[in-house]
Amino acid sequence: MTSPEAQEPEIRLQEIDPSGCAALLAATQFGRIAVVELGRPVIVVLNHLVLGGDVLFRVAEDSRLARLTDGYAVHASYEVDSAFPVGHAGWSVIAVGTLGRESDPLAVTAARDQIDAWAGGRRETVLRLRVEQLTGRRAGHL
Repeated sequence: MTSPEAQEPEIRLQEIDPSGCAALLAATQFGRIAVVELGRPVIVVLNHLVLGGDVLFRVAEDSRLARLTDGYAVHASYEVDSAFPVGHAGWSVIAVGTLGRESDPLAVTAARDQIDAWAGGRRETVLRLRVEQLTGRRAGHL
């Protein structure tokens, strides 16, 4: 029999409030966007910029996301997270909304100036995820 002091602390999930979610989203440089193409889920890793509560991305004009948003918007989810396996802790924030082409010249300039796409090649098309829902959870020993 083990004593209560020797037992591992229980891992708990805790909701992150909207302002905490927004802060974590703005503090990260990249995440994963999920969309549906031809009835199948697609996930793409992207760098981002948070602007006015929405999320901006730079993509190549011939990319899958550029093709999907050519002329109309699509539903999308964007996730950022961080995990600390040694401590069994981490967090995840998910932004859900509508993804479409950005037409505001100031936002396009901001995205081109501030998003440093890690992948090579030209990334001149700017997309905006109009965030409709922002949620997050934190996991760890409590």
